[in-house]
Amino acid sequence: MGFICLWDDGYISARMEKRINRLTCTFENQVLENSFYDFRWKSTASWVKTCLWFPIGTAILILMTGLQREMSLTILAILSVINIAVPCYLLLKSDDIKKKFSHILIMPTQNLWAIMAVYLGFLDESIILLLVFPIGSFIYHLKIFPFSFLWNTIPALIAVTVLSVHANNVLIAQYNEIVPNLAADYYTLLLFITFVLIYDKWRNEINIREDFLKAQTIEKTKTLMHETLNRYFGDVLTEEIISKDGIIEGETKWVTICFTDISSYSTIVEYMSPSVAVKFLNEYFSKMHEVIDKHKGQILNYIGDSIMIVFGAPNNLENHEKIAVECALEMRTELASLNKNWDKSQLSRYWKNHGIDKINARIGIHTGNAVTGNIGSSKMLQYSTIGDVVNVASRLEQANKQLGTNICMSQEIFTALTDELVKESECSGEITLKGRKTKSKVYSI
Repeated sequence: MGFICLWDDGYISARMEKRINRLTCTFENQVLENSFYDFRWKSTASWVKTCLWFPIGTAILILMTGLQREMSLTILAILSVINIAVPCYLLLKSDDIKKKFSHILIMPTQNLWAIMAVYLGFLDESIILLLVFPIGSFIYHLKIFPFSFLWNTIPALIAVTVLSVHANNVLIAQYNEIVPNLAADYYTLLLFITFVLIYDKWRNEINIREDFLKAQTIEKTKTLMHETLNRYFGDVLTEEIISKDGIIEGETKWVTICFTDISSYSTIVEYMSPSVAVKFLNEYFSKMHEVIDKHKGQILNYIGDSIMIVFGAPNNLENHEKIAVECALEMRTELASLNKNWDKSQLSRYWKNHGIDKINARIGIHTGNAVTGNIGSSKMLQYSTIGDVVNVASRLEQANKQLGTNICMSQEIFTALTDELVKESECSGEITLKGRKTKSKVYSI
């Protein structure tokens, strides 16, 4: 009996890059650690800026108290300058400097003013200062600057140790006769609180980084989903799908429908290999998509070489009749540019050898009421439009063959055009569209 182990090198590599060092509470991948640091700073920046004022205020109080106790002016000056100058420097600098150095530079200052406070308490025999400042300093280090386990914990431990020595001496000297075990009890309490705070800090740092990784995974999934939906449905429809949780109820809207189709497509691709045919269509569709997107049209479907476009759905669009015609004109212009490129690349030989001088496209445009929304089964849906306006637009596209035109539009479209576009348009006649008993006026441009 044997076992087969299948190792995905990419998966293993990704796991290694996301490992958290359990001692330092940092990501082993420095790039990921920097990314986390930037993320963490967004939520702590304002609090850190506020806390930079603490050592300044404390230094001023210590300076005033020290002068009253006639302490060494040199010591007071050095300690006060450090505790005032460093925070002031950080406060005046940019957020980038604060982010990079505040948690490093502020540590020594906190140790200094905490030690100084206990020293003053020792001189003044203030048991409150002696008891409060060791724990207070430690909590400050661990909670105010939650960036690095080592950067916070080691200075805090040093501060607590130094301060506790001073406090212990005072406790033994003043209270040992009253409470024999007071110093020992104090040490025990301090030790217990220290380890509780360290463990809490350690656990918190690990949890925050694990949550950061989960958030990154979720964000990457959302981004991938958005990019995939966008690739299939376009910007506008993608946003509509996401905002409405994929449920786009059918509604009746006044829209403009445009159909475009490549002339003599079957002949053009007949002698192409599948790969060449796909390359040709992708070049054509890519350029047309750019133009359609520019004019805020929504591609509903690719049907072979045909493109079905709606203007005015899912988002409302003012003057969508005019915009659809302008889009058709630009599509024709871009197709002319594509023909030049195909001539240079020799791709045009596939159709020129069969008597086709250049690629032409037929476009039909009509406007009217249509039902727009998700259509299909519960297992597979498609955003589309239903109504007579769709049928008429499709038949107008086909009417170009009969009329010898390449952009054919209904009278409803013509009447909605600006004067400039009206001048460029002409009536191509009256024809009977398939499915209709009466003749319809048809215009071309």
